[in-house]
Amino acid sequence: MKALIAFIGMAAVIIALIEFNERLKKKRLRDHEITESRDHEDCSDTACTDCSLLDICDKDKKTTI
Repeated sequence: MKALIAFIGMAAVIIALIEFNERLKKKRLRDHEITESRDHEDCSDTACTDCSLLDICDKDKKTTI
């Protein structure tokens, strides 16, 4: 009986850790997307040679030409 309770407790802990990990992944992805969108906004304000996202700047140049 104690083994069954321990097994259920261990399963609950594992499920909680998985949920915590998924939330961290989602937050990191959201933070990365925010940073990426800020970099893209900065790219339009500066010259493409100063931008870290040269591929996006090149695409913007091609569409405007």
